[in-house]
Amino acid sequence: MKRSQYLTYRLQYLLLRATVATVNVLPLPVINGLTSSLAWLVWVCYPFRLPVVYNNIGTVFPTMSHTDKLALAKSAYRQFIAAAGLILVIHRKKMAALIDDAHISGLHHLDEALSMNKGVILTTYHGCWFEAYFAWFSRGDRPTSLIYQQQSNPFCDAFFVKQRQRYGSNLKHINSLQKLKVYEDALRHGRILIISLDQNYTDNGTPVLLFDTPFVCARGAALLHLKTRSPVLSSVYYVKGGRLHIEFEPVTLPSYRTIDDQAIADISNRAIKNYEKTIRAYPDQWFSLFHRLWKKTGYPTKIKRPLSAILATKR
Repeated sequence: MKRSQYLTYRLQYLLLRATVATVNVLPLPVINGLTSSLAWLVWVCYPFRLPVVYNNIGTVFPTMSHTDKLALAKSAYRQFIAAAGLILVIHRKKMAALIDDAHISGLHHLDEALSMNKGVILTTYHGCWFEAYFAWFSRGDRPTSLIYQQQSNPFCDAFFVKQRQRYGSNLKHINSLQKLKVYEDALRHGRILIISLDQNYTDNGTPVLLFDTPFVCARGAALLHLKTRSPVLSSVYYVKGGRLHIEFEPVTLPSYRTIDDQAIADISNRAIKNYEKTIRAYPDQWFSLFHRLWKKTGYPTKIKRPLSAILATKR
């Protein structure tokens, strides 16, 4: 690492730690108030990636009116800003209570899959409450590994990994750039392997349909099943009425005779389909609304926002 790059990384890390220290002096109600104010300022002054968010909302809800799309987008920015700061306060007692009081559905499916002693391929999506979702696994006793995208700044990356381990060391992190064998080894050791599917992998992915629209997702989950025969489950998470909900559901798969593109696409389609119901019910909690999912280019340069829509209190 070059000295200039090292100094840049250290400065970024020090700024991060200073921000964390400042934030954690404040009571949670004050933090929540500041977060809401920041989200409002972002929505009014600089709604970053609004064309992407607007386009994605239109894909999920093709018949939704322009006014309702803007109202949903505004709510999504509030959720996004709150999610961005969640990891900074994830260790607070109130957050621990949220995780302990989580409503878990389909846990017996996960335990039945683990009892097969082949590990479990647990596919999921990017929801705004992903840090609480990860913390639930860290706090539990089911051996779990998370495939994650390592940050370019190694100091900040190590900090965020350490934050996730405030509840325990049960959740292991595996760099997404690792070879497939590393993931296979995790499954052979009977671990749950968390893989997110709602990311665009146009360079080396498999074509699926997400909300009846062509989408290219990662091949890894399907390929791992074909190589290891580990069971595949899907999971979603969201907050309803102030309570965290986590749901597990088995992905019913036929017996595939060969490892080919058709089998990989079929497995991926079956897994990703399970997310749609939850995303439609809680669209503003879908973190991936801000990602270029169905296409990389071709978005409008500007979305018209009348003052009434900017200041509307709906949602």
